Amino acid sequence: MTDVTLKDTPLRGGRPEPTMKEGRGYAMRGAGSTIVPISPESLWDIVMDERRLAAAIPGAETLHRVDGPQEDRTYAADVGIGVGRLKGTYVVTARFAEAIEPSHYVLFGGARGPFGQSSGEGWVDFTPVDGGTLVTYSYAILITGLVAKAGGRLLEMAADMLIAKFFSRLARAVEQAEAEAEGDVSA
Repeated sequence: MTDVTLKDTPLRGGRPEPTMKEGRGYAMRGAGSTIVPISPESLWDIVMDERRLAAAIPGAETLHRVDGPQEDRTYAADVGIGVGRLKGTYVVTARFAEAIEPSHYVLFGGARGPFGQSSGEGWVDFTPVDGGTLVTYSYAILITGLVAKAGGRLLEMAADMLIAKFFSRLARAVEQAEAEAEGDVSA
């Protein structure tokens, strides 16, 4: 683990949570945690692997790295997202603006699609625990357009569902990585 205190990283700057973008629309905040049954280093490798990351994103039709500064890892994806009857393909971007391996990253990103757009900031931390890695996350997103009018409860339920699906699919990527590692050992 790194000796950097998470609240004192350059982008977090002592803030207690991600900053909410100003503007009109639906402001949504969320936070949670889960345990993933591998080390922070192994989990970091999975998240930084474009192919395995794409497999974990619910509804991802494509995922590719966008040209940008070498120190920033920026991805764009076409993702099928539905909130109630408002379903469509959204162009989602995510920039790993601050990555301190293997303990945390700060993301900036958003989505643009047929029923609206969003932009926000997210924090993800990996902490070693018995049984693997405790993953904690928090986010602040501003949603605009028709989808923002769908209502807060519906949007929050959709976000919770997408996060749960992501972690379920990430668990499958972990299992696949373990199976591949076992195959390398026995070969």
